[in-house]
Amino acid sequence: MRYSQELIEEIRTQNDIVEVIGEFMPLTRKGNSYFGLCPFHNENTPSFSVSADKQFYYCFGCGSAGNVYSFVMQTENCDFLEAVKILADRVGITLPKPEQSSEEREEERRRNILFDMHRTAGRFYYEKLHESQGSNALKYLNERGVLPNIQKKFGIGYAPDGRDFLYRHLLEKGYNIDDMLRSGLVIKNKNSDGYHDRFFNRLMFPIIDVTGRIIGFGGRVMGSGEPKYLNSPETMIFNKSRNLYGLNFAKNTRRRELILVEGYMDTISIYQAGFHNVCASLGTAFNESHARVLKKYADDIIILYDSDQAGINATLRAIPVLVSNGFNVKVLQVPDGKDPDEFLKYNGALEFSKLLMTAISHIAFRINCKKREYDISVPEDRVKFTIEASKILASLSSDIERDVYIKEVSYETGISVDAIKNEIEKILNIDKLNFEKEANRKRRYISNNSSGEKSSGKALEKGVIKAQKELLSAMASNINVYNAVKEYVKPSDFLTDVYRSVASIIYETNEKNGQVFPAEVVNHFQSVEEQKAVTEIFAVAFKYNDNSDLEKALNENIKNIKKVSLDEKSANATDIEDVMKIVQEKRNLDKLYITITNG
Repeated sequence: MRYSQELIEEIRTQNDIVEVIGEFMPLTRKGNSYFGLCPFHNENTPSFSVSADKQFYYCFGCGSAGNVYSFVMQTENCDFLEAVKILADRVGITLPKPEQSSEEREEERRRNILFDMHRTAGRFYYEKLHESQGSNALKYLNERGVLPNIQKKFGIGYAPDGRDFLYRHLLEKGYNIDDMLRSGLVIKNKNSDGYHDRFFNRLMFPIIDVTGRIIGFGGRVMGSGEPKYLNSPETMIFNKSRNLYGLNFAKNTRRRELILVEGYMDTISIYQAGFHNVCASLGTAFNESHARVLKKYADDIIILYDSDQAGINATLRAIPVLVSNGFNVKVLQVPDGKDPDEFLKYNGALEFSKLLMTAISHIAFRINCKKREYDISVPEDRVKFTIEASKILASLSSDIERDVYIKEVSYETGISVDAIKNEIEKILNIDKLNFEKEANRKRRYISNNSSGEKSSGKALEKGVIKAQKELLSAMASNINVYNAVKEYVKPSDFLTDVYRSVASIIYETNEKNGQVFPAEVVNHFQSVEEQKAVTEIFAVAFKYNDNSDLEKALNENIKNIKKVSLDEKSANATDIEDVMKIVQEKRNLDKLYITITNG
């Protein structure tokens, strides 16, 4: 699907990037730029800048960059078209029905087939659960206390104990083999012709996206067998890092608090008990993509993982991901090592509601976990624990919250408040120094090495990426530079698809006597990676003492770019005349010196 560049630009100009980002996070103005803590990596010193005049953002710490579309794509975990719709809706612009290329129409057709096939499979599994062959699975559900209405609401089913029941059913429904294989529901036999079901003799949990479509399945084996839980593979409609089980129901509560659990049965049990704001990650560690999806629906998260060591470790991994994405995080552990499903089964909904009230701050949880590693009756361990606790407290942005926990650690260890504060100050100073070093390192790396895409051939010459960025930036901002350069360097001379496209836009705009506006150039690219690469061209200003310095830099950059370009042409040349032309171009290049005329 495509919208016109004119409409995309109109939507962008109607959505001031400072206002859009300011609705998401606090910004502090410094001149024409605004600064804040980067939402895409964890930091204590603001390195995330938003340019009001250029209308793009750039993080000197992690390198995240782009225009307002890029920001929406990253924070909302959506693609370019969804970002266009979000921003159009924000300013009340009605979108026309977009055009589709033949490739896009084919991709949409395939996606719709997979959605339809998964709905068919979901009905098949649900029916089998209530037939004789599903009796053991239904008995298992009933023994676990899952009520019939909840079974139906979650669409729980059963994959029969045979290798091709679903495969034959899908054939009867008219689906072809290629689409079945693409869905991941059917697999080709390894040692013989034919196909078999991915899931068999398993209790089936449909994985439903936030719009209510079945996109995959999780299957629990009945009886013996490994793995105990098996999920659908990733497909064009299913990405386990971008979906959470039960979120389709949890989002409807309109509460800004969610309970995050580990598995299917925990989600179902808690939902059945009346707590509908619950969801679970899908057999994978909680990650940044999960957090960005949840950001649409919640501000507060209660992590309720199992109380065993694996659950504790998973909680400790999830906490920094959630905190860095702006959530208020609490942790709840079920007593006596029980999981949430087991606790509800024996104690009921009322006791569970009381248990929720005992959730503690993630800071307290992390400190308690550290405390278990030491015997604070031993002086040496007491010192080690206090140092570890100080590291945790140093990560807090609120002085008031930090002061509360400093007093608690002081009470626990007998070490003075002042000593703990001094330790935290020392850690903060070291962190600040390390952050600045890392930010400068990444800034140099981004400036000198980032091409915006992986090299598909031999490694690019050192410095040529910087040369391309500097030349493109100069041609975009200075028409005299463009006029001096355009006869010698063509868009085809640039060494990546992204840079060639940017060069073409700059050339076309300048030839029409238009103004090259960086944020508008970014509009022409639809992936976050490409948008980041384009923004990097304009994010770091190249400074020259005078016109002579500018000419010197331009000539050096042009020779650098043209040399690599000619080397590539030479390597691919098949005709002796072409080779001779390239040799002559290289000789001319050595003599080349471009001067800039103002006017």
